[in-house]
Amino acid sequence: MLKLPSVFSGGALYQQNAWLTIHGTADAGAVVDAELTGSADHPFSAERTTADADGNFTLSLLCPAASMETWTITVSAGEDTHVMNDILFGDLWLASGQSNMELSNHFQPDMAAFLESLAGRQIRVYNVEYIEGGGAGQFPYEPTDAATGKWGDITDKAFLEWMSAAGTAFVKEVYDYLQSTDREMPVGFVNSSWGGTGIPAWIPRDAMDKAGDLLERMKKIGSYPDKEKWNTRGDTNFQQPTCQYNWKIHPLVGLKFRGILWYQGENECGGEPHWRIYKDYLNLYHSAYKELFAAEDDFPMISVLIYPWAYSKGDCWLGYLNQAFIDAAREKPDTFYFIPIIDLPPVWGFHGNHPIHPTHKFEVGRRLGLLAESAVYGKAAQKQPAAMDGYSIDGNRILVHFSVPGQAEPISEEEGIRIGEEIVVNAKTGKRPIGLYICGASGTYVPAACEIIAPDTIALSHPGIEHPMHAAYGYNSMEEGCNLWAGLYPLASFRTDDKQWNSDNADGILQIQCKPWCDPTRVSVWAAHLRPDCGDLLDVFYHPVWKPVCGSEVSHDRAFTLRDGSIRIALSESEYSSTVRSSVIGAYVESHPYNRLDLQNYTALRMRVMNHEHAALSAVLTYLEKDGVTLTKTIPAEKLQDLHTGWAEFSVSLDGIPEGEILRMELRADMKDTPYQFVNLEEFVLIPR
Repeated sequence: MLKLPSVFSGGALYQQNAWLTIHGTADAGAVVDAELTGSADHPFSAERTTADADGNFTLSLLCPAASMETWTITVSAGEDTHVMNDILFGDLWLASGQSNMELSNHFQPDMAAFLESLAGRQIRVYNVEYIEGGGAGQFPYEPTDAATGKWGDITDKAFLEWMSAAGTAFVKEVYDYLQSTDREMPVGFVNSSWGGTGIPAWIPRDAMDKAGDLLERMKKIGSYPDKEKWNTRGDTNFQQPTCQYNWKIHPLVGLKFRGILWYQGENECGGEPHWRIYKDYLNLYHSAYKELFAAEDDFPMISVLIYPWAYSKGDCWLGYLNQAFIDAAREKPDTFYFIPIIDLPPVWGFHGNHPIHPTHKFEVGRRLGLLAESAVYGKAAQKQPAAMDGYSIDGNRILVHFSVPGQAEPISEEEGIRIGEEIVVNAKTGKRPIGLYICGASGTYVPAACEIIAPDTIALSHPGIEHPMHAAYGYNSMEEGCNLWAGLYPLASFRTDDKQWNSDNADGILQIQCKPWCDPTRVSVWAAHLRPDCGDLLDVFYHPVWKPVCGSEVSHDRAFTLRDGSIRIALSESEYSSTVRSSVIGAYVESHPYNRLDLQNYTALRMRVMNHEHAALSAVLTYLEKDGVTLTKTIPAEKLQDLHTGWAEFSVSLDGIPEGEILRMELRADMKDTPYQFVNLEEFVLIPR
């Protein structure tokens, strides 16, 4: 009996100008014919073969150039016939990875309008179904064609609603670009992803077996399939090495793809051995898939950098993982491509998920498409995001230089580095770069001042660091909204310290605690508390940067400021009375994971204060000693110098702070007899030891 995998069915889109290899089973020894015909019933290509003793057969058809014409493929074995009608030929992409690629159109706030906007386009999607039992399913140890799937087009909105949002937005962007350049070409993708999977789950075992030194490393850290323990992981069977290839990818063998869209890496962010070899994983994955699926000699793999999340316990492991994508693109700029998304806010517009999935997936897909237009489809535009290309020390500044991987000429004036305002995150001016840090010999990173001194160069400095050593950008595991751009894309994250870290060199990893409270224009901080002491409570939300103490109120003031914003601490309106002429007001910041108050690493906190003549200023630190006792320490502020009328610079000494975790820092003003019950604070500067 004739039987074909589900991907060989009507309504399909196959890769143009490539060989489509159809495989299946029939009666042993049966003669099998395949024929591709157009609208005039004239054969375009045909092939005949004979099923082997086990009934297996393989035959290949040459596919025509892209067009809007529909075709028919007929496969027959004796009296058994399988007819595939309504076949299109164009460019087909593989969209794969974990939950960020898996996240469907259903969860996009503007899904309905987006799906309506697809009308009239020849876009098709094939979805590979999950195994029965979900994550606890019994995955085949050997590759199989058993997985079922379905082809759908833009008229099937119920089907598209649950397809990858990033993939759908990508094909829309590419399709529209091709139409704008008078290229009539259907575009589609195969949706094959599974949330919570690591990259080894998607790599075939025979490719692993040829991986040389990498194979031994994979075996050592459990990234190679263990037959004796196969399907013994319960709900995490879906994470076994090779299992996703065996189930979700192998049934696609025979198709050709124009390239790969890859959105994966979260699983490797929290494990040091994995992110250290992720670039090797990428090369192994790509070489295996190129051999199986490449339609042309160039087989691009366009990846999405991983979004900030609580992947570990405060270390910048996220940046190291993303560095693997950037380094791969630097080494092979015509093979590996990437798009940064750290500028996007973590919109959480739906229930039952969390902001590890920033729901701007249509924007992610648009950027993927934009890059494909130049890298694959000939558009005269930037082919990679700009990435660090070296640095130098210039007195008390670090100069960081950038280039576009694979681009020989320097970054032009038009594509030069700028502070982007494309995505507005919180209520801030957008004129201060976010995510830049600098350190001196102590290794303590502090927020850096940034000057763009050339289209391809920025200068970073800090008033408390006379001799800077290193700088980093976008490396923090919980800092989104980084807003430097160069040309069409956000700037790639970077670190100048290339010290290698491993379990024997724990001091080698970057330790950067975000300091959003140093920027008075930042209203909130994205903080993560994965609370093991509170059952299933997941506290991953925006939190106010500054909070008022009882009887006070806090506002972000753009009127009383020497720059572009200050923190105004005032007596709460409910406390006003005709007799009030003296009161204590205050505001505080809290410690969060990745936003810890590591004040023991600094000698002083400086700030500018307005209305200081009527206030006695102090800082109150609440900290947790090693024995679990919570204590406070009050430190008076000292005036350093008068500034503009009403303003002065103050300093709080941080010498002598006891060891222990600082839970919060309150800035307190004991107001003297005055009708002006407020102070304004701005330009917070931490002086590293």
